[in-house]
Amino acid sequence: MSQMQNIPSFALAALLNFLADKGVERDVLLGKLSIAESDICSTDKKFSASKYERMMQLGQQALGQANIGFLHGKSSDVGQWGLLGFIVLASENLWQALGYQRRYQCLLGALGAAYHEVDGDIVTMRWLSSQEASANSIEQVITAWVAFAFTHTISNQKPVSVHFVHSPLADVAQYREFFGCDVHFNAPFNGVVVNRASLESPLINHNEEVLQVLCCHAENQLAEKKAGASLSVIRQYITEVLPDKVPELSDVAQHLGMSTRQLQRHFQKAETNLTSLLNDVRRSLAIAYLSQTDLKIAYIASVLGYSEQSAFQRAFKRWTGSTPQSFRLTPTVIPLHKS
Repeated sequence: MSQMQNIPSFALAALLNFLADKGVERDVLLGKLSIAESDICSTDKKFSASKYERMMQLGQQALGQANIGFLHGKSSDVGQWGLLGFIVLASENLWQALGYQRRYQCLLGALGAAYHEVDGDIVTMRWLSSQEASANSIEQVITAWVAFAFTHTISNQKPVSVHFVHSPLADVAQYREFFGCDVHFNAPFNGVVVNRASLESPLINHNEEVLQVLCCHAENQLAEKKAGASLSVIRQYITEVLPDKVPELSDVAQHLGMSTRQLQRHFQKAETNLTSLLNDVRRSLAIAYLSQTDLKIAYIASVLGYSEQSAFQRAFKRWTGSTPQSFRLTPTVIPLHKS
């Protein structure tokens, strides 16, 4: 069964602080979302992504700003990424930070996943958002990437181009002014195209000693999640290995450092199983690939671990009631309860 993505309290707190700084009444926002201030301050508290999206909408309405996500992203608050944000801040360069982002993504619980492609001197950094992520959430993530680079690297290089799959939420000129490059809306993907050299520029706050301490904390958190058979860790593992193989129960158990019997007990406690999680990951990725990329359907089937395109088409029809081709032409929001 597909579940709504959860996000940590620090991500919601960063948005709340931003909106409060802009003049939106903090207590009013929390009241409308039925959230206590103490919950926002709790480091281990999780919230449904719908709370984040609703707060974004309330801020948009209160400030009369259609592109509130872009404005929030420009503030470049590393606190919105939690421990991962401070690891990125202490990294040697953005290239190294990308590696840490990939390893510790499951600690963040963001509304999607980042990956990059290298073609010679050009790197395309893509953001594959979850289905429930709004255009404002997507703009916030991508703008925050660039704002961080502008603020924390010893370089004045600008991106080659910035891309969003949705239509403009405001005057395109303000995006071009901030990013300093061409900005494409209604594009085949969400992300940023950069010169590789810009990712290798030193970060201003690089500190190897601090970095090692932070990574030690992150490894401990990751180990705790593995020991508890965290579903976010399992989903991330499935996503990473799918292009090469469809993981079996023994593969997941080995990744978590436990026996298959222990893993089965964890699944029983969570009222799920590997087949359900595998379908959930494949379904979410399929929807994202079809609506946010121009990848060929045969290739999408391959990276999702299907040996034949026809098997993927049957599965997608079962999940959504639509063929991959039809969905790509007219993407719609698919109810989360369908499996």
